[in-house]
Amino acid sequence: MKSILHITKAFVTTGDTRSLQAKKNIIASFCLKGISIAISLLLVPMTLHYLNATEYGIWLTLSSILTWINFFDIGLGNGLRNKLTEALSLGNIEKAKIYVSTTFAVLFLIMAVFFVAFISMNPLLNWSTILKTPPEAIHGLSAIVIIVFAFFCLQFIFKTVGVIFIAQQKPALNDLLGVLGNVSSLIIIYILTLCTQGSLHKVAVAFSAAPVVVFLLAYVFVFYFSKHKFLRPTWSNVQLSNAKDLMSMSVQFFFIQVGGLVVYATSNLIIIQTLGAEEVTVYNVAYRYFSVAIMVFAIIQSSLWNMYTDAWVKRDYEWIKRIVNKMIKIWALLGGAAVLMLLISGFSYRIWVGEKVTIPVTLSLWLAILVLVNNWSSLWVNLINGIGKIRLSLYASIFSSIIYIPIALFFCRQFGIVGIVLSSIVAMLPGILICPIQFNKIINHKAQGIWDK
Repeated sequence: MKSILHITKAFVTTGDTRSLQAKKNIIASFCLKGISIAISLLLVPMTLHYLNATEYGIWLTLSSILTWINFFDIGLGNGLRNKLTEALSLGNIEKAKIYVSTTFAVLFLIMAVFFVAFISMNPLLNWSTILKTPPEAIHGLSAIVIIVFAFFCLQFIFKTVGVIFIAQQKPALNDLLGVLGNVSSLIIIYILTLCTQGSLHKVAVAFSAAPVVVFLLAYVFVFYFSKHKFLRPTWSNVQLSNAKDLMSMSVQFFFIQVGGLVVYATSNLIIIQTLGAEEVTVYNVAYRYFSVAIMVFAIIQSSLWNMYTDAWVKRDYEWIKRIVNKMIKIWALLGGAAVLMLLISGFSYRIWVGEKVTIPVTLSLWLAILVLVNNWSSLWVNLINGIGKIRLSLYASIFSSIIYIPIALFFCRQFGIVGIVLSSIVAMLPGILICPIQFNKIINHKAQGIWDK
């Protein structure tokens, strides 16, 4: 805890209320995300004990495929995040109401169309082939997909309630919703291990239904009983013509998200198709271990996106420069932590999952490198997203999404499971090179043309 306080002190300058709020949110997020990380680590051996390695790999792949729908909000979540922050910072309550209502309305319409289309197409999809699983291995696989998809659709809509907290620079409250969903999943899985035999059906429902219940309850509380009820979505405030700025930025965020989707969400599918379901489990256990360093960096950054937006709107450029310099130091600190995690990885795996999964040393090495690359990329992407100058990020993301799948397929066949990590690193290179240059141009008021869009 002392180390967390030491990190957060770096954000605070006397009289700087924005930095003070960042400090409070970072401390709260550390506590909440710490719980989430602990739960996610506990869920791995618990679920592996309940399912076998192949079934667990199938579940990981299926859930990653269905999370794709979270990106079909055409970027409205991030668009709302920026524009709602701007509206509230400038005291424009009416515009804030329009943004919230319009976002929920469009999300509902998108999901209604998408759900009908999926149900119509599902009988034509051979999930045994997609997941490279013998038809007799998992009974009722198509039914599992429909159940999980239905819950993902509901989560798709109601998770937006968390954006209300984020836009008001209180991301810790959004983190609390995630923790409650994880705790619910943990409790359900634990009860299943005590009372039932291994069942992919039950695991699918447990993991997909728990967060939906949490978000539904949060929606009711936030918009009917809290101080945010003035933002309650209403059809009378749905005005697409007046939300042109929101939609314009949202479309760009959508394509940026698609780039991230291709790089991250297709990894399990590529592995299962080229190497098999058990290798999905190997990769995810190792990635989950090293992703702790990624999540810690994400926690620290979670408060900053909308604070960058607020500072940019108010032209507080010196604050932005100061925070970026401190984030670079924190990146280096977490890079050292990743090296330490690598050195003790063999011992950590044995304590964590026992002998059920064997992790190659080379996979751990490249995942440690991925931590450094990913955190460096997210440092600049988070900043550029907050400022709203995202056109170059859009182009870099599109380029990455085009090259990733062919590179990943080639690397996996050539280098095995390590290939998926190598391809992820290669796909992140355009953003790593472009974003720091763009920031320096913007903050020094030298950005012109594409650099300022």
